[in-house]
Amino acid sequence: MFGFLFKRADRSAAAAQSEAAQKARQQIAQRVASVQVTDTARQQAMARADALTEEGAAVSFILQADFADARLRAAQLVQSAEGLEQVLKAMRNVDRRVAKLMQSKLDVLRVQQQTAAQATLCLQQAQRLLNEAQLLPNQVADLDRAWKLIAMPVETQQQEFQQLSAALAGRLATQAALQRSVLGLLAHLRQLNTQIINDPQALSADAIAAQTAQISAEMQQHENSVEAISLPKNLATEFVAALKVVHQRLDVLQQHQQALFARQALLTEWEATPVETLSPAVLRRSWSALAALPVELSDETLEQRYASLLQQSIAAVKPKISQQPASAEQAPSTDKIATQKQFLAALDGLEAALEEGALQAGMDHDKALRAMDFKALKLSSSENTRLTQARSELGRLQGWARWGGNVSREELMKAAQELPGQELVVTELAKKIGSLRARWKSLDSSAGSAPKVLWDGFDAACTTAYIPVAAHFQQLADERQRNQIKALLLIEEIQQYAAVALGDTAGPDWKAIAQFCQQKQQAWRTMGTINRSDKKLLDKSFANATQQLLAPLMLQQQREITQREKLITEAAELPVNQRDTTDRLRELQQRWQEHAKALPLSRQDEQQLWQRFRSACDTIFAQRKEAASTADTERRQNLQLKEALCASLETATTQAKETLPALLRQAQQDWNKSGAVPRAVEAQVEARYNAAVESLQARVEQARQDAVLIEAHALCDKLALCQLVEVSLGLESDVIASDADAVVDDADTDGNPATWNANWQALPALPNAFEKAMRNRFDTALDLHNVGDRLAMTAYLATLENSRETLLQELLRAEIIAGVDSPTSLTRERLQVQVEVLQAALKAGSAEVSSSAQLLRVCGLPALMDYETRGRAEQLILSVKGRPNL
Repeated sequence: MFGFLFKRADRSAAAAQSEAAQKARQQIAQRVASVQVTDTARQQAMARADALTEEGAAVSFILQADFADARLRAAQLVQSAEGLEQVLKAMRNVDRRVAKLMQSKLDVLRVQQQTAAQATLCLQQAQRLLNEAQLLPNQVADLDRAWKLIAMPVETQQQEFQQLSAALAGRLATQAALQRSVLGLLAHLRQLNTQIINDPQALSADAIAAQTAQISAEMQQHENSVEAISLPKNLATEFVAALKVVHQRLDVLQQHQQALFARQALLTEWEATPVETLSPAVLRRSWSALAALPVELSDETLEQRYASLLQQSIAAVKPKISQQPASAEQAPSTDKIATQKQFLAALDGLEAALEEGALQAGMDHDKALRAMDFKALKLSSSENTRLTQARSELGRLQGWARWGGNVSREELMKAAQELPGQELVVTELAKKIGSLRARWKSLDSSAGSAPKVLWDGFDAACTTAYIPVAAHFQQLADERQRNQIKALLLIEEIQQYAAVALGDTAGPDWKAIAQFCQQKQQAWRTMGTINRSDKKLLDKSFANATQQLLAPLMLQQQREITQREKLITEAAELPVNQRDTTDRLRELQQRWQEHAKALPLSRQDEQQLWQRFRSACDTIFAQRKEAASTADTERRQNLQLKEALCASLETATTQAKETLPALLRQAQQDWNKSGAVPRAVEAQVEARYNAAVESLQARVEQARQDAVLIEAHALCDKLALCQLVEVSLGLESDVIASDADAVVDDADTDGNPATWNANWQALPALPNAFEKAMRNRFDTALDLHNVGDRLAMTAYLATLENSRETLLQELLRAEIIAGVDSPTSLTRERLQVQVEVLQAALKAGSAEVSSSAQLLRVCGLPALMDYETRGRAEQLILSVKGRPNL
């Protein structure tokens, strides 16, 4: 009955399945068609991306393309920073691969730009250094280090830097060569000076003058060099000083050589004159009138020639015919000759200056020529021609100088224009501007006045460069003005505080006033700079303001000091044995603390008063803690022992001096062993004992000093006697050498070996070591006198002369060891020997040389002494022998 319903249901399900299958087939067909269209569009986009050749078209394609592969292929053409930024901004959230590629290219481009910028800065710095007047090696080293930090610079920049670096290295090499040349000239000057001192006859004065002129000319060339500014300033100073010394010594040498030539000429003239016409008196007077010669230039042959002539003139029997000197011819007009000489000298100087290119010197000579009256001189044709040619050449040089001056001015203007871009410190910038203006001004004197256009440009450039300097100075002025306002406010604050604090009816708070004054004084000291014109007035105002508080404060502090003094006096006067002394002392301490809190004093006054008060308190406490006294019996026994000891010392003044030291030592031991005595007589007994001991010690000391003085004088006398005998070896006739006069000026030089030996025997004996050394020295010289062998005497005298320097060294070492002052001229040598003595003393296992041993070495060394050396030796003997440890 319901079958038709089932049949309808079957038909509906079949229809629904057929419709779903048809829709699925349609969707699949659409997808296949879409995939085909997409593949075709992708291939077309890839073809368009491959066909792109320009960056702008590639950027537009990437922004419009729908396919990532095509965008990535087109992105390879984008290279500029603008294009990379544009594509990166558009693809950041769309295509990560393209965005990452753009970001990497931007990073590489930024690194390249940074490298190029750093290289450009280094090249600019190298160019500035190359144009700098003064080039320093550390600047070039910093530039090289900065260039090495640049990673892979551009090839063109690398080549440019290599060229600039080579130019800088060449400048540094030139500077080094210039400095070595100047050092060589300075060493040559010093060598020339040493040669003049050591061997003045090695070179003539003309040869030395020629060498000096050549050295000066070379130094002038070095000073005119472009790199002369790099030379150390001390080299120029040392060169000028050395040149001045050489000139001084050259002048002295010329004078001495002229005196020598005068002697030779005079002797030649006398020798050419017949002996009969020579007068001995005239010869002596003429020879004595000649200038004295130094020892280095003295010639014995000249003296022998003079002595021979003098003897021949004396021996001549024929009378000398006096001749009247021929009258001198009337000299021509001196004024005209002097003017002619001045003209020729000025003309020669002008021509010489033109040959050397010295424009300023040539202008000076031309000025001197123009001041002369040529009509009175009556110049010859040759002189007139020379003058015309010289002035023509001078005009040409002046034209070149003006041109060179303008070139230098243009360089100065360029340097002034480059100053704002150099980022210099304000102070250095101000110095450079001042230096440029000074150099501009110096050109006015050497190259004439500057054109107005150049001056306006230079002045404008300097004014522009000076703007930061002026701003800096203005900033400092503003700061000084602010500090001045602070100072005025501080003074006003002090005045207001003084009016309030001192006007308080309850009484001033002195503690607060003292702290306030201290704080404000500290604030005033830390105040910044103020204009000098206002500083003194403000200081005076501040002092007046603070004085309003300090004057009553100091008065109150003086009162407080008086109160503290009273407390100290009360503490010192407290009785020691009373029971309430401790309580009263504590009450004084409490009152001291209250005073210190109420009004603090200055640190120095506070500390001194507190030390005194504490000392008084400590004394009281110490005395109370001390035991009352020792037993009276023991004190009286000790008193008896000490009185007996004093009596024995008082009676010992008549004993022999040799027994006194042992007696004093035993007395001191006995005195130290004895105990205390009653306080009433303690000072009296102590004074009695000290008086007795001092009396005996005075006798002992006097005996020791007498013995030391006798021994020292004996050593001095024997040293002088040795010197006398040694120097007498070189005596000829009745003339004694100058060293002998200096050594034995107070001794008898007419003695003989027997007399000298007797004098030696009459002198007191010395200690064994000194007596043996001095006797050996004396006997050696005395034996030479007795034998009379002239060759041995000469050899021994040479030994004495050669030992002079050794004696001086040993004497200086002895003075150092003994602590005796040396002459001021030996300060440097004394320092060197002191270092040697110290080094020898610090060596492991080395024995220290005593002053007595060193003195023995000095006295026993056979050598000649002058007067000063002998005085030093005697002073050393008295110093060393006068010591108590000898």
